[in-house]
Amino acid sequence: MAIQITRAGQDDLSRARALISACIQHMESEGIHQWDNVYPNSDLIAADIANSTLYVATIDRECCGIIVLNDNQSPEYNSVDWSYEGNRILVVHRLTVLPHWQRKGVASSLMDFAERFADENGYEAIRLDAFTGNPGAVALYERRGYRKAGVVRFRRWANQETCF
Repeated sequence: MAIQITRAGQDDLSRARALISACIQHMESEGIHQWDNVYPNSDLIAADIANSTLYVATIDRECCGIIVLNDNQSPEYNSVDWSYEGNRILVVHRLTVLPHWQRKGVASSLMDFAERFADENGYEAIRLDAFTGNPGAVALYERRGYRKAGVVRFRRWANQETCF
């Protein structure tokens, strides 16, 4: 199984939207109320593509996962006690894997890609957050050695995010 990861183009917008929709339905069926029709929405994904920050993982031409890599830190991150306060911080957003490809190494491949990207582009650290109610996502980052730095709340009062 060869996973290819490439920068998304305009032709990937519908595939990314379909992937996110499938993931939202799957998470809801698992009792994970992380995303909805407000976040992440089509405008945000289109902006990720326009800004060249969205990457698509494909297996046999099927879009099986996405990740957004940039240096945009949410204002909520200001309350976190980060262990590193460097100038060049890469932030991982919207790491998502199509449900039938989960637990098959796609998320790990996307994080391997993010870590190489950070190294090759002079980033000093990586930051990310994971919905506390999504045990699979939290476990992925913990297995990879990311340290919990704090908890923030985003737009929905019930959604706490663990920052790594």
